[in-house]
Amino acid sequence: MAPKNNSINSLVKNRKLIIGAVVAMAAMVVLIVANAVTYQAPGRVDPSQEMNLLMWGVWDDSELMRNYISGFKDQYPNINIEYRKLTAQNYERELINALAAGRGPDIFAMHHTWLGKHKNLMQPMPDDIMSLREYQERFVDVVIDDFVDTDDTIWGFPLYTDTLALFYNRDAFNDAGIAQPPRTWDAFQDNVKQLTRIDEFGRINQSGATMGTGSNINRSPDILSVLMLQSGAEMTEPNNPDRITFNQTQRVNGQSVNPSELALQFYTDFANPRTNVYTWNATQNYSIDAFYERKAVMMLGYSYQVEQIKSRAPRLNWAIAPLPQISETSSQINYANYWGYTTSVQSEHPEAAYTFLKYLTEVENAQKYFLNTKRPTSRRDLVDVQSEDIEYGTFVRQVLQAKTWRQPDNNAVDEILIEAIESINNGTADYRQAMSQAQAEIQLLADEK
Repeated sequence: MAPKNNSINSLVKNRKLIIGAVVAMAAMVVLIVANAVTYQAPGRVDPSQEMNLLMWGVWDDSELMRNYISGFKDQYPNINIEYRKLTAQNYERELINALAAGRGPDIFAMHHTWLGKHKNLMQPMPDDIMSLREYQERFVDVVIDDFVDTDDTIWGFPLYTDTLALFYNRDAFNDAGIAQPPRTWDAFQDNVKQLTRIDEFGRINQSGATMGTGSNINRSPDILSVLMLQSGAEMTEPNNPDRITFNQTQRVNGQSVNPSELALQFYTDFANPRTNVYTWNATQNYSIDAFYERKAVMMLGYSYQVEQIKSRAPRLNWAIAPLPQISETSSQINYANYWGYTTSVQSEHPEAAYTFLKYLTEVENAQKYFLNTKRPTSRRDLVDVQSEDIEYGTFVRQVLQAKTWRQPDNNAVDEILIEAIESINNGTADYRQAMSQAQAEIQLLADEK
């Protein structure tokens, strides 16, 4: 039985209990900052003033960052930077707690969606560090969307951008007589039909692709999001990211269509036993493990999974292809998920902090970063050279067409989109109900910021 519309508020109330502590701590930070921080207009870095900056990261190794800090200190001997790498699991909570206690970092790693979630923890870039035009010329478009506010204020610098691509098992493709990976979603569906193996008892012995469910597929909210974007959904209102609008009907060729509903149906059909593309269900192993174990032929993933596959399945014959599109002639839309760095609201040296972040993204340092980490560039002028990389070039080539969307709380949005998927899998909602409820819940999150 489909959930009633008036259940939205109760669902959100339950979610509030889960994230309530984080929200409360964030509110505490606002109060502390409002009462304890005295703002002054930033000036240029004073070479005669000794400055000590603390920097927190999640994914960047300490040795790598120390090398950059050493090079920066050659130019700015008076600026001392200490880098600490924290574990990803509790990073966000530790950051909020540290800032609330007045012992937070000057520079910290931020997820690309955090401008809508943690702006109160950040200081914007001083105007004399870099102009908006220079910033736009340096970085790819998705960075502008994520790190530049609607009033043209710049809030951070990313060292890379990652994109969603198609991983596939070459041996399974060869055995099925499939010469090339799919370029479109129609071809993807055809390949899934050819590659799926279901026994007489209805058990999936080989999945054509890890698609269709929520919790047991890595980054399933990202996959659904890019399908919505490719289908034409407007995720938020232009110039007003706090207005969630993806569940809207549009007129296409004289017919009324809802892109978000079409995307949800397309995605969940792969987990529907009544469809001819049925290939996956909630009882399957986690998607990445299924790919390692040769139980799934295709999966969608990010560049960081390359080394994971090489480590866990060294004999697997696999390759990477671009993310499938609606058609080969349509404008390409890819999806980005990445981190950057920003300056803490409590830092007494925002000019020095942002000068260091600018230094990290200078062309020579950005290229060294790619060679050391293999994370695709965020700089426009490095796309061509990094695109030649045999293993990672596919991810790099996609960054120019990468998109994402402003989210009020990335973790909560993930949960909501997974719930929408699973409500279809479980038969507790239809596509319209699922998308309507998802938009309403995300809008409530945006309204409560």
